[in-house]
Amino acid sequence: MSHIPLPERHRPTTLDEVVGQAHLLGPRGALTRLTAGGRLPSMVMWGPPGTGKTTLARILAEATGHGFMEFSGAGGSAAELKKFLTDSRAMPLFRTVPPVVFLDEIHRFNRSQQDILLPYLERGEAILIGATTENPAFYLNPALRSRCQLIALKALEPPHILQVLKRAWARERAREPEPADVFEWLSNWAGGDLRSALSGLETWLEMPEPDLESLQGALGGRMMFDRADGHYDLASAFQKSLRGSDADAALYYLSRMIRGGEDPRFIARRLMVCAAEDVGNADPQAFLLAEAASRAVEQIGWPEARIPLAQAIIYVANAPKSNATVLAVDAALAADDAPIPEAIRDAHTATARKAGHGAGYHYSHDDYDREQTFLPDKLRGTAFYEPKRPQERSWRDRQEPEAASLAILWQAWVEANPEGGELPLEAWSAELGCSREALARALSRQAGGRFKLLRRLEARPL
Repeated sequence: MSHIPLPERHRPTTLDEVVGQAHLLGPRGALTRLTAGGRLPSMVMWGPPGTGKTTLARILAEATGHGFMEFSGAGGSAAELKKFLTDSRAMPLFRTVPPVVFLDEIHRFNRSQQDILLPYLERGEAILIGATTENPAFYLNPALRSRCQLIALKALEPPHILQVLKRAWARERAREPEPADVFEWLSNWAGGDLRSALSGLETWLEMPEPDLESLQGALGGRMMFDRADGHYDLASAFQKSLRGSDADAALYYLSRMIRGGEDPRFIARRLMVCAAEDVGNADPQAFLLAEAASRAVEQIGWPEARIPLAQAIIYVANAPKSNATVLAVDAALAADDAPIPEAIRDAHTATARKAGHGAGYHYSHDDYDREQTFLPDKLRGTAFYEPKRPQERSWRDRQEPEAASLAILWQAWVEANPEGGELPLEAWSAELGCSREALARALSRQAGGRFKLLRRLEARPL
């Protein structure tokens, strides 16, 4: 039996053997067009594990006539990388054709270490192919990114994995019938990671009396989580599900993050952001519950922390949504600077008062209904906050109509309608400058014991 692992034994050697990645390898795929003239540019391949980054790098180097040199960011230091590049430049084999320097786990080099590569790329002494499971936008220097094509690989679909499993079986056990149930389970269990699927098949092949249940027990549950898919994509899916009021989807992505080992504090922070940004004052209780869940996470940790998190997630998902708060603060941030009105400037010193600070200011508690202007003259009349939902408009609903003016309207209506009838709430609301809700509260006091106000809900055919 070979000591070479099964995934390595069945690594593709030509592009025709590579499965999936049609967006890269199809007739109009990015890699097809980039290498059409036999020229290989520097690039960084990023995507989930087991999608073929190393395989593609080797095949592309060979297909374009470049030597291939591999260096891993997982175990190599910056000094070793520099020596590696310097030594390779002096090798006779690469004096005419620059080698492909394949840097696996390139995101593990910090930004100053990545700068070591720049002179070699600028002088054409090396072609860089980096591989990472991280988004290059977060982990690679802009200078390095600008010199490389960014190639995104996608997780493989179960049919792609099934195709490779069948091909591997034909080479390993050509005379034995295929274990179709094992192939089906592995192709789904792998979660798009072909290397894991082949390793699972190798486990099956090495078991003395294999059956699917034993294989499942040996391999255990697959962690469907990695930084490229989990930390950013799952967080995005989680927050968008909350914003879209889909509690089931939000709980599902919560479970994905939990199973993948995500920091519960990160989940709680995302939840609080959503409660403030996407719910806001449509239901202020949502943020309070999210913040309480965050404190609970700090105090109790996994696994119990999943319960208050789930409770808050369900509440935030089902709460009415409004982004009026974030729109308001962003509009205010975009406003021009303007002088503060003299009336509301600090006037606690004699010098400030002599300069006119505080002149004309009215103490609001002396008369709550007296209007004042607080915005600078340049911005007078500007509305940054525009409520979107009835729950947010409730603050304005508290402004009840002036009692004397309402009494005049009410008395005139009673004289004209002694038997009662429908009140002209819309007209009176507009005339008195208040909401229907505030007007209804004031009318209940005006009616006294003479009239009964009805709240009627009617249904009429369309």
